[in-house]
Amino acid sequence: MTRAMSTLEPIQETLREIKKRTPEVGIAEFVVRVLLTTGTEYLPEDGDASHRHLAANPPDDARPCAPLRMDWAACELPLHGEDAHFGHAEAGFVGVADGVGGYRDDGIDAGAFARELMANALEEVEVADTARRLRPKDILRRAYETAVINGTAGASTAVILALDGAKLRFAYIGDSAFVVLRGGRIVHRSEQQQHYFNCPYQLSGHHRDNLKMAKAGGVPVEDGDVVVVGTDGLFDNVHDGQLERAVQMGTELGFSPKNMADIIAVIAYAVSRDERARSPFSVAYWKEYGEEGYGGKEDDITVIVAYIVSKESS
Repeated sequence: MTRAMSTLEPIQETLREIKKRTPEVGIAEFVVRVLLTTGTEYLPEDGDASHRHLAANPPDDARPCAPLRMDWAACELPLHGEDAHFGHAEAGFVGVADGVGGYRDDGIDAGAFARELMANALEEVEVADTARRLRPKDILRRAYETAVINGTAGASTAVILALDGAKLRFAYIGDSAFVVLRGGRIVHRSEQQQHYFNCPYQLSGHHRDNLKMAKAGGVPVEDGDVVVVGTDGLFDNVHDGQLERAVQMGTELGFSPKNMADIIAVIAYAVSRDERARSPFSVAYWKEYGEEGYGGKEDDITVIVAYIVSKESS
């Protein structure tokens, strides 16, 4: 328990806040209530597999065009220190990256490429002409090209999102992922990209054509939507149904984006240390190898939670 509390020390304030909001329900019970929710595996619809629409959405022209903004916060629980993230509230951009841990075996800093990608992406957003629409795919491309020019060693998965009017634009590669929730239900989920089990697509300086494998597009969003972005330390440990339950409970309790990001990270952390958990990672292992497996996946955990809200709201 000492190791767990040491790792979770940066989010003790949120844990105390949650305890104040739920005096009759301790943090452990909150987590248990979420984890008791049976995870559901969502299958892609027929057609474009670059992303999944999990609920019917009205066409864009049927949606109100109220100006929207993105309120975001992040929680990072490091294990190897190979995750990275960035955010720019004014421009409505967020992103996460996960360095490929296999480079550790070669004595390379496996988080260097991820940190470079996110630092370059933030710089691109900051210096861009604000009058021109920025696309995540362009930001990802420029961030990657700069990392290659700089000769940064390693490789990384990545997700970059941008709020563009009433549309959330995305670009991603690998198994870092994002979901959009509406009314506590997932209405959109990115598609995991893997060569084979536990070997995601990735960007590196050695394979410059990998950027062609990145997926890009957009999905309509509304005032009140919740966007959760994370590395595989989140999505390998938390089923979609459990993530929905966490957001539902957090929304009912009036959690801030920071509170929500922290508690979701705590839930992923709890599963990652549970040898008996039936995690998404253990389920995938069973499917791949035909051997029943249990347990979470110990890994760096990075979670970004973004609330889509009206610009008129305080």
